[in-house]
Parts: sequence; structure tokens; C-alpha cells
Amino acid sequence: MEIKLLSSGYCNSHERISLNNGAYKAIKFAATYALIKHPTIGFVLFDTGYTTSFFEVTKKLPDAFYKYITPVFITEEQHAINKLKQLGINANDIKYIIISHFHADHIGGLKDFPNAKFICFKNGYEEAQTLLGWKAVKKGILKKLIPEDIENRTVFIDNCSIIKDDIFGEAFDVFEDKSILGFRLPGHARGQLGVLINTAPHKTFLIADAAWHTKAITQNILPSKIIRVFIDSWSDYVNTLNKVQQYHKQNPNTLIIPCHCPEVFSKFIKEY
Repeated sequence: MEIKLLSSGYCNSHERISLNNGAYKAIKFAATYALIKHPTIGFVLFDTGYTTSFFEVTKKLPDAFYKYITPVFITEEQHAINKLKQLGINANDIKYIIISHFHADHIGGLKDFPNAKFICFKNGYEEAQTLLGWKAVKKGILKKLIPEDIENRTVFIDNCSIIKDDIFGEAFDVFEDKSILGFRLPGHARGQLGVLINTAPHKTFLIADAAWHTKAITQNILPSKIIRVFIDSWSDYVNTLNKVQQYHKQNPNTLIIPCHCPEVFSKFIKEY
């Protein structure tokens, strides 16, 4: 198993919001996604980051509200499909896209991969499909970014074989070979999905937005409570972060990747 971290644009936020002891300064949150090379299946994406379609779908209210609260910066050159072309990988080479959750910075490029199957939790999918108008935007969902044929292309991870896990309760065997295990990481978004990838020499745990900073895990720092207005469940968020912290303590050699962490970006990606 091989993995490469990439990013497709970023949004501006404030450190004090993402860490309750952070500085009063603006920070960039890269829209990080991952390219996974599976030995038998081929290329798999974990999320896609933004595309410039974001600007098209947020021209009018209520969707325009999204761009006001999280200013986005993305160019066509930074689209996942174009980054992959630079690596010699075409859209049709992507067999599956694992959707961590349905926020715009994670699904912005889904329409660029018309032949890929989507993998996600059923409850996250159902919320994204049923919420409308302001209710959808409040949950970070821009309906126009979701492919029209998503129903025919989605595989629910809920139906995969389940492996007992001492910390998270259960793990889902994504490809039925224990190469990628999926975990429920509720709180930030309905049906948030994290994946543990059997990379060498150490495993890699992509936790999406279960934490926004590595130090939130290593130093037990919560975000500002103001985020309660926008996340799915504060109590689930805290519980999930505690489980990730417990996993880190028991598995210190596993590389844990919060998908927007500035430290992760500067170490593994280094370009906007």
C-alpha cells in the first residue's frame, strides 16, 4: 500500500477558533486529500479537495453564505484531476473515492471522476441527499457539487465486514482484505469516515476533520465552542477526539493525519 498526500486549494480561518488556546491570527486550512495505490484494486482517492466549481455554486444565497464564513482560494491548476495528471494518472484510473464527509472542501472534485465508485457511510449520504436550502448550507453541504448519478455509484461502507476494535468499537473492512479499515468518527459531520491504511513501515490514519491540528491530539486541545453552531454534534466531537487521542497513545508509530493541519501541510505537501 502506498499513499501520497496532496491538496486542492485552501480556506482561511482563525487559529483561536480551531484551537481554544490558539493565537488571534488568520491561518490557512489546506483542503488535503490522499492518493492511495492499492496493490490489486489500483488507485483510490480519499476525498478530493476544492475545485473552482465552488465559486459557481456559491453565487447566490443561501449557498453564498458558505463562501462568506470560509473564504476559499483555489485555481484550476490545483484541481485534484490536474494534480493527478502531473503524476501520470487520468480520471478513469481512479476506481474508488472514499468520501470522509460531504462538506465542500472534501467533495469539490467528485464530478471530475465520472467512472469512480463512491464509498461512504449511509447516514452521511442520506443527510447530504435530503437536506435543502439553509439547512444544507448550515451543515456545510453544497448540493450542486454532488454528482447527479451519485445514487448509482455509491457503496455504503456500512455493508462491509466488521472487525471488532477496542477503541472505536468496530472497524469496517473496506476492500475485504484488511488493507484499509474504516472507522466512524462522528461529531464534526454526520457520517464522518476515517480510514486506517496498512502502509509500510507504519500505518497511516486519515481522520478527516476529527481534529484540525496534530497538537489537538497530542496536547488534548479542543476547538472553540463557537463551532457548535456549525458541527453536527459537540458531544460526539469530544468523544471522537478522545478516541483518536487514545489510539495515538496506544499506537505512537501510526501517522495520524488531520486533513487541515498546517503542520501536516508544511511537512508533506508544502505548496498551495
